[in-house]
Amino acid sequence: MPTTKEHSPNQDLDYKILATGSKGNAVRIESIMFDCGIPFKHMKEELYKCRFLCITHTHKDHINPSTLKRIRKDFPRIQIIANYDVAYTYPVDIVAGTKPIMLKKGITLYPFEGQHDVPVTGYVIDMKGCKILYATDTCKVINPIDDKLDYIFLESNYDEKKLRMIGSQYIKKGYDPYANAERHLSRERCKAFWFGNRRNADSPLIELHMSERFY
Repeated sequence: MPTTKEHSPNQDLDYKILATGSKGNAVRIESIMFDCGIPFKHMKEELYKCRFLCITHTHKDHINPSTLKRIRKDFPRIQIIANYDVAYTYPVDIVAGTKPIMLKKGITLYPFEGQHDVPVTGYVIDMKGCKILYATDTCKVINPIDDKLDYIFLESNYDEKKLRMIGSQYIKKGYDPYANAERHLSRERCKAFWFGNRRNADSPLIELHMSERFY
C-alpha cells in the first residue's frame, strides 16, 4: 500500500503526496490530481476534492489503467488532461501541447515538454497568482513562464555522488543505473533548478520520485 504523506509548509496551498516513486505516483495539489499510478482505493477519498486529473506520461507507475477507468466511471466530473502520447491509448478530455490551458477562472495551466524515454509533460499552474511547478520522470526541466515559482514539485531521483560510488555494483548484477540516470533528474540538478527559479528563500521544494537505491 502506498505511503501517504501530508505536508503543510504553507497554509496557502493545500496538497497531498499519496505516492511518489517507481511503485506508483499520485499527488493532489488543490483541486488538481497529478497522475493516477496507484490503486483506485488508495486515492478515492482525495478525488472528491478534485476537478482535474493531469497525467504526465504513459508509464504504468503514472497511469494505472484500472484506476483511470474507475475515475472515469465514478468521478465523471473530473476532466482528464494529458499529452498526445497518452491520448493515443487512453480517453482524455483535453490534449496538452505547449499552449496555456485555462481550467477555470483564476487557474491557468502551462504544459511543457520534459525529456524521458517516452513523451512526458510537466505543468506549471498559475492559481490566482501562485505559481506552482510539477514535473517528474524527466532529465530536463524548464520554467515555461516569465515569472518565479512559489512552489516546486520536482523530480529528484538520485544523488550523483552516490551513483558514482555504488553504481558499478549493479552493473555486475545486470542492471545499468547509469543508463537509467540519463532519463531522470538528479538531486543536484533538481536543487539547482529550485535555486534558480524559486521566488524567494521561503518557496518550498517538494522532491519527487526519489530512488530507493541511489537517492
